[in-house]
Amino acid sequence: MVRMTVERLERRLMEAADLLRGSLEPAEYVPVIGALLHLKQADDRYGNSLPKAARWTRLTEVSGGLPAEERLRAVFAALANEGPPQSADAASLLLVGTTKRSHTGMTRVIEHFGRLRLSDDDLAHPDVLGDAFESLLRWSADAASHKGGEFYTPRGVVRLLTALGRPAAGMRVYDPCVGTGGMLIDARRYVRDHGGDAGSLFLAGQDANSGALLLSSLNMQLHGAEQYRLAQGDALTHPETPGDCFDLVVSNPPFSMNYSLASVPHAAERMPYGTTPERGKADLMFLQHMLYMAQGRNGSVVTVMPQGVLFRGAGEREIRTRLLDADLIEAVIALSPNLFYGTGIPACVLVLRAGRRPDSRHRGRVLFINAEGEYYAGRAQNFLLPEHAEKIAATFHSRTEVPGFSKFITRETLTENADNLTVHRYVRREAATERQDLRAHLEGGMPAVEVTAAKPLLDAYGVQPTDLFQERAGSSDYLDFRVRGERPNTHTLTRMARTRESTLWEAFDKAWESVTDQISDAFRLDSSSVPGQPGQVPWTAVRNAIADTVRKPLAQIGLLDSYAVGGMVEDWLGQNEATFKALAARGFAAVVDDWCADVTDRLTAGQPRARYALDTALEHPVVIALLPGFLSELSSARERAGELSAQLKEAMAADEQGEADLYPGDWAGIPALRRARSTAVRRVRELEADMPLEEARRALDAEGARAVVLGALRDDLSGRLTRILGERRAEFIALYEAWDAKYGLSFQEIEGRLPGFSATSRALRQTPWSQQSGVDPRHRDAELLFNVIEAEEAINGEITKLDMKQHFALLPVLDAVDERSSDVERLSLGDVVLSLTRGTAGPSSTDTSGLPVIWPSNMTGAGLDLADLRYIIGSGRVGHRLAPGDVLLGGLRRSERIGQAYRVAVWHGELPDATHSSYVLRLIPDPARLLPDYLAAWLRHPLVRRRVETLTTASPMSLDRDLLNSDIELPNLEEQQRLVDQIARLAAEQADRRIQHDKAVRIREGLAGRLLGGPLDF
Repeated sequence: MVRMTVERLERRLMEAADLLRGSLEPAEYVPVIGALLHLKQADDRYGNSLPKAARWTRLTEVSGGLPAEERLRAVFAALANEGPPQSADAASLLLVGTTKRSHTGMTRVIEHFGRLRLSDDDLAHPDVLGDAFESLLRWSADAASHKGGEFYTPRGVVRLLTALGRPAAGMRVYDPCVGTGGMLIDARRYVRDHGGDAGSLFLAGQDANSGALLLSSLNMQLHGAEQYRLAQGDALTHPETPGDCFDLVVSNPPFSMNYSLASVPHAAERMPYGTTPERGKADLMFLQHMLYMAQGRNGSVVTVMPQGVLFRGAGEREIRTRLLDADLIEAVIALSPNLFYGTGIPACVLVLRAGRRPDSRHRGRVLFINAEGEYYAGRAQNFLLPEHAEKIAATFHSRTEVPGFSKFITRETLTENADNLTVHRYVRREAATERQDLRAHLEGGMPAVEVTAAKPLLDAYGVQPTDLFQERAGSSDYLDFRVRGERPNTHTLTRMARTRESTLWEAFDKAWESVTDQISDAFRLDSSSVPGQPGQVPWTAVRNAIADTVRKPLAQIGLLDSYAVGGMVEDWLGQNEATFKALAARGFAAVVDDWCADVTDRLTAGQPRARYALDTALEHPVVIALLPGFLSELSSARERAGELSAQLKEAMAADEQGEADLYPGDWAGIPALRRARSTAVRRVRELEADMPLEEARRALDAEGARAVVLGALRDDLSGRLTRILGERRAEFIALYEAWDAKYGLSFQEIEGRLPGFSATSRALRQTPWSQQSGVDPRHRDAELLFNVIEAEEAINGEITKLDMKQHFALLPVLDAVDERSSDVERLSLGDVVLSLTRGTAGPSSTDTSGLPVIWPSNMTGAGLDLADLRYIIGSGRVGHRLAPGDVLLGGLRRSERIGQAYRVAVWHGELPDATHSSYVLRLIPDPARLLPDYLAAWLRHPLVRRRVETLTTASPMSLDRDLLNSDIELPNLEEQQRLVDQIARLAAEQADRRIQHDKAVRIREGLAGRLLGGPLDF
C-alpha cells in the first residue's frame, strides 16, 4: 500500500493554501489548514469512536444550509466536549479563533482534505503530519515577511538554542513567548535524536497572540507531544504559574517591546535585579521572568536578545551588574545580522544559570563568543547552517577559548569596562586588512611570515612552503618565487590538493561501507529477511551511530575542520530524516514505493506548475536510478525539438525580411521545418506522458530496492562532500594566486623591462633600507614614491603603444583593397560565415544545475570572463550549443540591463557545454576561408567597429542582415594566421604590462598611505 509521505502531504497543504490565498493572509489561513489537518487525522485515526457530531462527514453535509464555517465550528465544539483527550485539548483552543472569518474557499478546502487518508496506517512514518505542518509554518513565515518574526523563529536559530540548552529526558521545558511552539518541538527532537524518551518531557508555553497559540497547539498535536500545557497571556503581565518550575527556559521574546511596570504582578519577587525603562526596553524584564521560572529547579535560561541589552545604560546597566555579581551569566554570544524575519537588528544569545553555582574553574568568568561571521548569506536573509550552530554550541559546552572567536572574561575586567557586555569589545575577529610587505614588492620574494600565517591551510593539504617556493639563500625572512613557467598554476595546485582529497575519499568509502551495514542491519530488506518488524527499530537508535561513523574518520584526515564535517553530516541526516524514518517503519521496498508515488504525484500537478513539477520529478533519485535510458532519450528528444524550434524561428524571421537566402543550411524551407519540429515536439510529449516508472519498479527486487535507497543516500552525502571540498580547494588555490598576484612580480623586474630605465633600479637605491645616514625617512619615501609614479606613467605609455600596434597590424589589410592589392579580397561577411544566430531568450538564473549562458557581461576586451555565469533551466528552451571556433559578438542590442558595450570573443571550448543569450550573436566562420581569431580581430578593430555600430538597429533581423551584408577584408589563410599570431603576441605583452601597472599602483598607494594616511599601510 502506498502511504502518505512528508513530501506529498506538503504539496497537499500548499494546494490548500492556494485555495485560500487572496481572501486571507497567511497568518489567517494557516490555522484553518492546520485545524482541518488535525480534524481529518482525528477522524481517520479514531473513526466510529468519535461522537457523530465530531465526524468529518458533518463538514460535508450541506442539507442543513449552514455555511462551511459554522459546520466547522460545530464539529470542533463536539470534538472539544466529547472527543478523545488528546484531540479535545487542541479542539478547545482551535474553537476559539480558527473560524471567525468567512471566506469563499472553505468549502473547496474541506473537499480537498476529504480526499486525504491520514490514519496511522496511511502514513509513511509517525512524524509525517508534524513535519509537513512545520514546513507549512516555515513557508507562511517567509510569505508573511516582516510579520513572520512575530510567531516563527528561523530553524537554524532554534536548533542553536536547543543545542546550547541540551534538554534531556524527564526535563520540564518552558517558553514564555511560545509562538508556533518551535522551541518546544525542537526540544523533543533533540532528546529523541540523542536516544532519550521524548515523551517524558513536560513542555509548557504561553503567548499573548491567540493565533500563534493556536498554531502552537496544532504543532504539539501533530508532532505527537503528550505532556504539555499552553496558556494565553503576556508573560510579563499574566505569567504562567511556575508550579514545580522548569529545568530549561528557552525563548525568542519580542525585541524592544513597550510594557507597563504597574501591570507586572509581583515585580519585586520576579524581577529582583532591577527594572528597565518602560518604553521599548522590556527585554531584560523578560529575561528576569525566565530566571524566576527556572530558579526553583536550578535550571538554565537560553534566550535571544537584541544586542542593545549588552551596552545600554540606566536601569539595564544596573541589571547587568547585579546579574554579573550573582554570577548568573554563563555566556554571551553575538550572532550575525539579518538572521530573523522582519528585522535586521543585531541579536545575541544569552545563556544563564538560575540558582546553581558554577564550578571553580569558571567562577567569576563569562564566556564571550563572537559568531558574527558564522552564517550563510542568502538573497534576502542570512541563515545559520548546522556547521555554524555546531561550532558555536561545541565551543560553549567545551568552554574552549579560540583566538578571534571565543574568550573568557573575568568579573574584574568587566567591572573595568562598566559592565559593558558588547562581544566585539573582548573578542575581535581577525582584521580583514591585507598585509603588505614593501621590501617584497620592490625586491621580490614571498614574506615567510605570511606563509606561516597560512600554515593551517597548507598543512590541511600536506603542502610544504618549498612545494610552492624556493628557499632564499642567506635569509629566512623571505622565500623566492619559482621562475615563470615553473610556478604552480591552477592545474598543479589542483593536483596537489587531490592528493589529500583522495585520502579523504578513501576514508569516506570505508565509512560508507560501515554505514551501509548499519542501515541494512537496522532496517532490513523485507519482513522475512531479518527477524522482527520494521517498526521495532527506531530511527533514533541508529542515528548517532551513523553520524559518528561518518564524522570521525573524515574529521581525522584534517582536510576539513570538525565543524564543517559535523555540519555536513547533520544537514544530510536532517534532509533525509523522512527517508530514515520510513525505513525504520517499513523497510527499503516501501521507501522505493513511496518515492515512485511521489514522482507520480508530481506528474499529476496542474498548471501553472506542470513544467516545473515534471522537471523536478525527472531529478528525483528514484527516476535517475531506475530510468537512465529513458532520461537519455528524453534529453536528446528535447534538445532536438529545441534546435528545430530555433531554426524555424530564424527561418521565419528571414522570410519576413525577404532575406531567406542569407540563412543557408539544410532546413529545406519553412514547411519542412514545421513538420520536423512538430514531430520532435510530439515525441517529447509522448515520452513525458509515458514515463515507464511503474514498469521499472515492478522489475525491482528487494536487493534492488536496497541498492536504490542506499545509492540515493550515498549520492546525496557525497554531493555535499564534493561541494565543501570544492570550496576548500578553491580557498587553497586562491591563496597562492593572491600571493603570486601580490608579490610574484617585483618592482625591480618591472623597471628592468621598461625602456630607458637603468639596469640597476633607481628606486631600489633609495629604499628605506639604504645606508644613507642623516636623511629623513619621509624624504626617501617621497623620492621612492616619485620614482614609482614615473614608472607607472611609463607603463601606461607602453600599454597605449601596444594597443595601437594591435590596430596597426590590420591597417595594411584594411588599406590593401583600396590599393587594389591582389593579396586581399573584399567579400560580404555572409559569403564567409556559415551561420549567424541569436541565442536563447527568456529568463536565466544562478542555479548551477542548468546550462551556462554567455551574456555580453561575460565578454571582455581580453576574451571571456566566466566567473559570474547565469544558467538556463530546462533543455527545451535551448536552441544552440556553443562549439569551439564560434565567434561571439555582443552589445549590439540596446538594453538598460546590460548596456551597449561592444564586445567580441572566440569560444575555445572553455566549458563542456554552454549556450548564448539573445543579446549575443554567434558567427560560425567557413573554416576553408576564414579563421575565427582573424574574424574576432577584424571585428575588434576600431575602423570595423565604427562600421558595425552605424548599422541600422530598427529590428534584430535587419541588424543581422546588414551585418552579413557588410564587407570584410580577407587575406589568404596563411596571412590571416600570421596576423593572428602577431596580434596575440602584442596582446600577451599588453596583458603583462597591465599586471605591471597594477603592481605599480599597489606600491604607489602603499607609499602614499605611509606618507599621507592612505588606504594601505606598509
